[in-house]
Amino acid sequence: MKRNHVLRVLAGALAAATLSTFGTAALAQAQPAGDGGTVRIMINPAGTMGIGPAVIKKYGFDKKHGIHLEVVSYSDQKTATAAIQSGSAELVVFDWLAAARLRASGTPVVGIAPFLTYVNSVVVPKDSPLKTLADLKGKRVGVAHKTGFDWIVMQAAAQKLYRMDIGKDAEVREGAIPLLRGLIEKGDLDATQMWNSLTPEMLASGRYRTLVTIRDLTRQMGLPTVPFLLFSMREDYARQHPGNARAFVAAWQDAVDVLMKDEDVWLEHGARLKLSPESLAFFKDQVRRDLLKQFAPDMGKGLEATLDAVNAVAPEVVGLKTMPAGFISLAYQ
Repeated sequence: MKRNHVLRVLAGALAAATLSTFGTAALAQAQPAGDGGTVRIMINPAGTMGIGPAVIKKYGFDKKHGIHLEVVSYSDQKTATAAIQSGSAELVVFDWLAAARLRASGTPVVGIAPFLTYVNSVVVPKDSPLKTLADLKGKRVGVAHKTGFDWIVMQAAAQKLYRMDIGKDAEVREGAIPLLRGLIEKGDLDATQMWNSLTPEMLASGRYRTLVTIRDLTRQMGLPTVPFLLFSMREDYARQHPGNARAFVAAWQDAVDVLMKDEDVWLEHGARLKLSPESLAFFKDQVRRDLLKQFAPDMGKGLEATLDAVNAVAPEVVGLKTMPAGFISLAYQ
């Protein structure tokens, strides 16, 4: 009898201790990761990159995870780079090549979370007979920058898939994206690169269609899905405030959940980008398809493979022979 009583007491004590441990662990998990400090993020509000921070602020995900996110607008990459270098911002949204160049040149930034994979495309008039990059031979093709990543990928894909030097075989016209849109509308271009924030309006008009997306080209070349745009943080800040880095990543993942499930949140972004209801539907579907919530373990190798592919056609433009060590980190997700 006494022995049974002792066993019951011990079992009760053990259960209480176990519950206490679970409760403490759950409480610790619920605590915000950040230290309450301000994290300044540089974005270009004219494009898609403004969506993530806007949702984080709207739903208070930064406060939930223990930071104050301050959004700082930039108009060009040089301004954002200067802010990171001077320490007047902690985070920036850059494409992976720009961020890798920055790290390799001595400005230590580290990718702490992905944003989007390749989002831009090549558009043609709806009734165009063109079907692939191979059909652009002898055609008038608009490109935003001959040093831009989208154009480099187009060259690499044309060479690998069709043994075609698209830079020589097509009549390439370089210009700002709004200008290129005007030229194709006038009939002065057969095809043109287009930003993902402008393509939906063109598709919704019924007068244009997508010839190919940059993401499709990388897949056709056998390259894995990697982030084109990513959140890069000053490495010194991430090391000094790892909780704030984790807090931002957690806030971003919450924002992705909202963007994937909530319909109304897109109306605000459509208004900001001045999209019609019809074009907003195209835009929403495209961004949802290309959003990345977290780094996969093999994304570093995927970026290395992509760098090799673009270096095969334009090494002087790429300006980076190998990926800098520690370019992205899974430690904060």
